[in-house]
Amino acid sequence: MTPAGLGTARGLREIVAAEAESDTFPAAKDFGTYLQQHYGATVAGIVFYGSCLRANTDEGLLLDFYVLVDSYARALRHVTSAVFARLLPPNVYYHEIAFEQRTVRAKVAVISVGQFLHGLGPETFTSTIWARFAQPALILYARNAEIRRRLIDGLAAAVHTTMTRTSPLLRGDFTASDLWITAFGATYAAELRPEGAAKSLELVDRDLARYEAITTAVLGPPDGHGRYVQHATTARHKGAKRAWFFRRGAGKTLNALRLIKAAFTFKGGLDYAVWKIERHSGVKITLSDAERRRPLITGARLFFKTVQRGGIR
Repeated sequence: MTPAGLGTARGLREIVAAEAESDTFPAAKDFGTYLQQHYGATVAGIVFYGSCLRANTDEGLLLDFYVLVDSYARALRHVTSAVFARLLPPNVYYHEIAFEQRTVRAKVAVISVGQFLHGLGPETFTSTIWARFAQPALILYARNAEIRRRLIDGLAAAVHTTMTRTSPLLRGDFTASDLWITAFGATYAAELRPEGAAKSLELVDRDLARYEAITTAVLGPPDGHGRYVQHATTARHKGAKRAWFFRRGAGKTLNALRLIKAAFTFKGGLDYAVWKIERHSGVKITLSDAERRRPLITGARLFFKTVQRGGIR
């Protein structure tokens, strides 16, 4: 693949910066203000992403935020939660606010600034963060210009990392659409998620101009037919397939562990974890009232049941 030069890298950053600094709908902005106040002075940044950002509405949906903090202890005000957040980031919480005589709900991931930025780059093997933030994201709050600069650089790195990790999976010449459909298909398969080719196609098609622009920013312009020459060798293609095989196992295992951890942070967390596991892996688990009263034991059982029934492959 053609390496990105300084000019194209700058172009990518400009695209990401324009997205990150764009406006959004009032409910999302109000929620960002609430989160900043809720988690306090340790908040360095708040990033809004996901289906509500793409749809420009929260109707019938959960807003998705990453809250970036300097200190887990100060943000979470709970020693055990802070330890789990450091060991297996992020911690995920449910929040809701009243807005214009209705309730707005959100899924909020709390993570340290350093762990978030590390997760966006090529040093991180699993795709959870860099693939998620190769999609559009909005910086709702940054404490200062330096934090904003680092976040924009990180979001640009997420795009580049996703392209680098997934482009060798393609065989022969390809379009920007081919590249990003393959990328999202591979990353969805590396998590406990039900989405496949159809979801990847939907994501790319609804914002094709954006994906063509960021591909051009990294690889340069395509040929007259909108195609790029594939320079990955057979050995590199096989290496990429092998890496994604291990990435799927690691990613699904970490996702399952995070879901179990969510049992302690989400309102109705155990039921949420069971629903998510069934929806994403097809493994159906029924909880009794007694199990709901013992979240630690039940959480461990959920993980092992998911493994035993083939939910993690």
